[in-house]
Amino acid sequence: MNTLQTYVNELMLSVISDADAAYWATVVVMLLVPALLAALVGALCRRLLLPVVHLWVKRTSNKWDDYFLNPPVLRAGCMVVPGVLFAMFLPYLHVLRNGEDLPSFYHLIAVLTNVYITGTVIHLINTFLSNIIVYTTETSHRDNHHVVGIVQFLKILVYGLGIIVIVALLLGKNPVNLIAGLGAAATVLMLVFKDSILGLVAGIQLSANKMLKPGDWVTLKNHGIDGVVEHVSLTTVKIRNFDNTISTVPPYTLVSDSFQNWDGMVQSGARRVKRSLFIDVHSITFATAEQMAELKQKGLMLPERNTEASEKVVNLTLFREYAEHYLSQRPYISHAHFLLARHLEPTPTGVPVELWFFFTDTRFVVFEHMAAEAMEHLLAVLPAFGLRHYQQPGGSDLLRMSQNMHKAPEATE
Repeated sequence: MNTLQTYVNELMLSVISDADAAYWATVVVMLLVPALLAALVGALCRRLLLPVVHLWVKRTSNKWDDYFLNPPVLRAGCMVVPGVLFAMFLPYLHVLRNGEDLPSFYHLIAVLTNVYITGTVIHLINTFLSNIIVYTTETSHRDNHHVVGIVQFLKILVYGLGIIVIVALLLGKNPVNLIAGLGAAATVLMLVFKDSILGLVAGIQLSANKMLKPGDWVTLKNHGIDGVVEHVSLTTVKIRNFDNTISTVPPYTLVSDSFQNWDGMVQSGARRVKRSLFIDVHSITFATAEQMAELKQKGLMLPERNTEASEKVVNLTLFREYAEHYLSQRPYISHAHFLLARHLEPTPTGVPVELWFFFTDTRFVVFEHMAAEAMEHLLAVLPAFGLRHYQQPGGSDLLRMSQNMHKAPEATE
């Protein structure tokens, strides 16, 4: 470098008669040489090294290198190379340290070079962190969705520390001392990043307790949200409702408030049906031998039930037995789970007969259709058992009663 500086200086003196002008020309040339060399190395890195590494990554059987050594990361790495190379050459440019004004000029060039290196390193780190998010969301590791929130928090932290380092370089201060001096502003920073901090903590809690992940069907009754989780980030959880509207809630809302996650139903491969039929109390009686014979003839009574037994049987008992037998023969019924027909305490609206059973098909539309068909059949066979479903009088019932009351005096006359 000394030989090159001497040669350039002599060349400039031979071309320019003014010694000061020749010296400044030497300074400019000695700055351009490492700058152009650094730019050339960076271009070669992008044009030659990047395609070679990318081709090697594509040929490997590993999947992780497709995300962490992809073109955006490699380009960001190539941006760091020119700044580092120029900073390595800078101490050897002794021509910049001579004279009265050049040391300060040299210091300015050094500071700007460090600022450039810091900016490119921040860009490289955040590009790498962004690929972690892509890797987490696009691969099968959906249980690690909390990594998205942590990575987003790390990106904010990297940007914050990078800005502090750049400011410290421009002011000529130690970054550690500058960070320590920000302790007084910690309260303000806590307020500014309140949602981010709460979101990070909530994301870790959601993941540690396996409460939520993308793809889950969740219901938040207090917020009127019912749909599939599409994205979990540091500050928001995006849910697509079944009407295709998008709802966003903070993660800490899911931790502090209750919500229903239907993923367990999908994992178990069965979905529960819990429906009730309200039986009119006045229609519950002992079944006669004729009724039991008729039910057996229609196939509405279990074959093992003896119609000639002396023990009296309630018609509601016969209906519960038939309901359990009918449901057990339905397609897509899960026999790995229990099937039950029971009655609850009598209410002013009748005796509730509650039916519990599980379908193996958990798809919403198919499930609802099968459940409706089963309940419709049981409603239709109630009269065969001498039972009536309780229904409060409606407008037509009251009108008919009023007409009968008017007809009754006429008939008496």
